[in-house]
Amino acid sequence: MIHLEGGGRQFKLTARAKVNIGLHILGERPDGYHEIWTIFQQVNLADEILLKESSDLSFSVETDLLGIPDDDTNLCMKAAHLLRQETGCDKGAAITLKKIIPPGSGLGGGSSDAAATLTGLNRLWETGLKRTSLLELASKLGSDVPFFIAGGCCIGTGRGEVLHPIDPVIIDPIVLICPEVKISTKWAYKNIKNYHLTSRSQIVIFQDSLRKSFQQLHSHTAFTNDFEPLVFAYHPSLKALKEALIKHGAYYVSLSGSGSSIFGVFSSTRIAKEAVTKMEAVGATLYLG
Repeated sequence: MIHLEGGGRQFKLTARAKVNIGLHILGERPDGYHEIWTIFQQVNLADEILLKESSDLSFSVETDLLGIPDDDTNLCMKAAHLLRQETGCDKGAAITLKKIIPPGSGLGGGSSDAAATLTGLNRLWETGLKRTSLLELASKLGSDVPFFIAGGCCIGTGRGEVLHPIDPVIIDPIVLICPEVKISTKWAYKNIKNYHLTSRSQIVIFQDSLRKSFQQLHSHTAFTNDFEPLVFAYHPSLKALKEALIKHGAYYVSLSGSGSSIFGVFSSTRIAKEAVTKMEAVGATLYLG
């Protein structure tokens, strides 16, 4: 779900990040993508997108982060051009992206921005696309863009675009660390074949079990991330961050996506805040709810 504010001829949109609660690569597909199984859940870290009606289509970025494209290669602009192409709309818009979610962190920031832009422009331009059509367009922009149209918490299968909405898996406080290390998703998928992958027989859609407390289920093999052995081998500092979060009281810690972000789940806000204080030098941040 994309949060919209305003009305008339401008919208402000909140594009939230996600974490992956378990991520399994089940093999390469004939189309060159990989078959996966994961649980996506949104967190409160978010970018902001402002859309204003304009005679031309323009794009600008406001950020302290490095490496954020401000041209047609940005997923926001790709979403705008795709919506125009698919609907025949020739209206303009001034798109401003206030970028907070670090790139190369496994948090889906670019995909969330694309989904927010697609949803917002559909409303601004009054193109009238229904949710099903938006999901189809989103899948053309990236494998996890459809999730950010759906929002909330979903089991993702296929290449990540086949979604099964579920109740939030994590309801406890999350401590998130976004290191300066940047990891290319393309690189990660290219190199994952050299590591042991999860077999299909090990993955079960277990919605009934998910109704139990995550604290009871967190050690289930479904909640491991197949990218961790690869990423930790090349970036041992990330493995050290995982170990530190465990040391400071997290009952579940994982790489999100192909990294580089690491998140830990804590049983109480007090313990989570203590962990943030102890790890503030590496940028630990607390997210509630």
